[in-house]
Amino acid sequence: MKVVVTGAAGKIGRWTVRTIMEAGHEVIATDRKLREESASKNFIQAELRDYGQVCQLLMGCDAVVHLGNIPTDVRNTPQAIFENNMLVNFNILEACKDFKIPKLVWASSETVLGYPFVPEQLAYLPVDEEHPTTAKSSYAMAKLLTEHLTGMYHKLTNQQLVSLRFANMYEPDEYGKIPIMHWNEEQKDIQKKNAWAYCDVRDAAKACLLAIEKDQLGNQVFHITAPDTIMPDLSGDLVKRYFPNVPLKKEVQGHETLMAIDKAKNVLGYEPLYSWRNVLNPDGTPKVLPDDQLALSKTNI
Repeated sequence: MKVVVTGAAGKIGRWTVRTIMEAGHEVIATDRKLREESASKNFIQAELRDYGQVCQLLMGCDAVVHLGNIPTDVRNTPQAIFENNMLVNFNILEACKDFKIPKLVWASSETVLGYPFVPEQLAYLPVDEEHPTTAKSSYAMAKLLTEHLTGMYHKLTNQQLVSLRFANMYEPDEYGKIPIMHWNEEQKDIQKKNAWAYCDVRDAAKACLLAIEKDQLGNQVFHITAPDTIMPDLSGDLVKRYFPNVPLKKEVQGHETLMAIDKAKNVLGYEPLYSWRNVLNPDGTPKVLPDDQLALSKTNI
């Protein structure tokens, strides 16, 4: 398959390019900034707000993995985020329609579920794909509207359009920061804003690969997270303390993620392999790793 990956210089994008290439597919990587160390030698610097450039990129490809959005509310104004992300997402969907590209996978977000979560607005835990959505930022609104757009384009084209709602992303060398950043009492309370969900970039990249390789998915939304929470506490204890009045839709086991990934497992075959628990002890001290795993944990690209 010939696959275009947008946002290829970004956090998920770098790993997705490599993962898709290792699976034997041809990758055209693109971003509006250069990334010389990209795994793909076919890297094109492009502006996705320009529909002509989008058409040139996508013409003749078999699938698109669209990761090319402004990724955060922190460094940009709400207007800039909404204007950029909505136009870019529309251009990608429109070009996929015009060039009859069979498959599109794109990065939606946990934020469409009501981030930051507050107990009064959660219908139940773990939150799954059926949970009511609500946007509280321009970033979340652009993601939510794009989910609706994919529904429209699927009806127009019958193409396979898959939305992956990613949680807070971590690269292998970032796990050492977790105890300092998240485990004190204040941060535990703050991090309830996404039910303590997170995702390893390698698992996110694998989910993108699964979604382009699988057929007949139609228009689907999947939650993609790590199998556990970012906290050392048991998930049931976290719910009792921070969301005592929110009903449980199912029994929560151990440190199980509270952003349910059952659908992704059952439909996509998604099986997340990576957790901070692979490299840290429950007290936050590093585990003694074999040399090969230690080297991998320090890999940045």
